[in-house]
Amino acid sequence: MILILFGANELAMRRRIQELKDEADGGTGMLITNLIEVDGRDAKPHEVLGPAMSPPFLAPKRLVIVEHLLERFETRGGTRGARSLGPWDQFAADLAAGIPETTTLVFLGQPFLAQGQPRQVSKSNPLIARLKDVPGAVVEEQPEIKGKELERYIRDEAAFRGIHFRTGAPQRDKLEPWEELPPESDPAVLLANLLQGDTLAIANELDKLALWASGAPVDALDVQRVCAGDREPNRFNLVDALMDGNLATALEMLARLRRDGENLQALLATIIDRYRVLAQLIDLLEQGAPESDLNRVIGNAARYENLRRAIIDRARRHGPGRLRLAYDALLDADRTNKLGEVDEDLAIEILMMKLCALAPATPAGRR
Repeated sequence: MILILFGANELAMRRRIQELKDEADGGTGMLITNLIEVDGRDAKPHEVLGPAMSPPFLAPKRLVIVEHLLERFETRGGTRGARSLGPWDQFAADLAAGIPETTTLVFLGQPFLAQGQPRQVSKSNPLIARLKDVPGAVVEEQPEIKGKELERYIRDEAAFRGIHFRTGAPQRDKLEPWEELPPESDPAVLLANLLQGDTLAIANELDKLALWASGAPVDALDVQRVCAGDREPNRFNLVDALMDGNLATALEMLARLRRDGENLQALLATIIDRYRVLAQLIDLLEQGAPESDLNRVIGNAARYENLRRAIIDRARRHGPGRLRLAYDALLDADRTNKLGEVDEDLAIEILMMKLCALAPATPAGRR
């Protein structure tokens, strides 16, 4: 059997490979002597053909998995197109002559990075086009899961692990002082927004949720606490950059959040909440309040001395004057956004520029 297995659904591909491993082992416990993994990044055709032609040892099948070979022939973007097949064209012809029925030869095409950008092996890959014409070759594509299908997939995977999702807005009395409610009220939708179509990450986070919940219902706040992914750190990094006057970093964080499907209204709420905390700290610092009062306002971040020190430093540098101007900008952004007077994307960018302009320079200076 010759299998061409590729796509963006890495979990599905891993499960398929496990099925083939179980089939090759056949209950003999001899898989280790009959599994050959070839790194195709610099492999030569004979390094694949040789193992594929060898018989299994004390097991029903020999499994040969070739990784990273399909990626070599994928278009990398820019002016460079796909590579010519070269000797791999003759390799396909050699395969057409036949391999033993006891061999399962798998060409595995997983997502990869090229020029710093995530890419996927595609149907138009020239080596796939050549191999699929080999008699007996089977092509299996595991495409990225998106939209409503992704939400259904997450629900199914959660149910498989015994997780019971509870939809609806979580109760505010469950919130810790430093927390905010997620914009999504459906745990499956929140996971889909956080992790997109990364099925390996989804499986990992659901495993964590299953252990954490121990059979109890899971709502969106539970998901945010256990599976926050990159969204929450990016939100806080963005606001930190605004308070430090670092517009370049803030815009970079905004681009990441947009890419991850961030709700801009929720982002605006985060910015307002962080400046509200800043206002409380400024008042306490002017009153000479004890550290215990400062830590109560700072919340969970007070457990980490570097974070705590940075938050207090931002409060001291802003002072009441700059804070009042920042509040004016926040109120104006919230008003124009709710009335629809300014495009939502433009409104958040204008707000960020105003806040950065108001922020006192840090020792490192603005960028």
